Amino acid sequence: MKKKLSHFAAQFPVYDPEIAANWYMEKLGFDIIFKWGEPVDYIVTNREEAVSIHFIRSEAEKIEPRVIYVFCFDVDAVYEELSSNKIVHITKPINHEYKMRDFEVKDPYGNMIVFGMGIN
Repeated sequence: MKKKLSHFAAQFPVYDPEIAANWYMEKLGFDIIFKWGEPVDYIVTNREEAVSIHFIRSEAEKIEPRVIYVFCFDVDAVYEELSSNKIVHITKPINHEYKMRDFEVKDPYGNMIVFGMGIN
């Protein structure tokens, strides 16, 4: 069967897309791919052409945090890289009984990014 889906992007509403995108660039190694609006209302970030997170300006009184799970080829290498970036909210990788090894990062808006991989 011919594939119908191309790729995936998460969309995080935030109060200031530029602050959010810069944090992802500095702390998580994302690149800023696209900005739109004046002032900027929408920013697309990407890492390794594998994970895309879009930040959209929100005027909501309260923004509910989101969660995404990023599958890795080597979760420990990702942890080693990110843990050196002085991230306030980062857990250490742990093995789960359901055969996954992962760790969690929270951004300044409370969004959680879980990095993980399958284990035997």
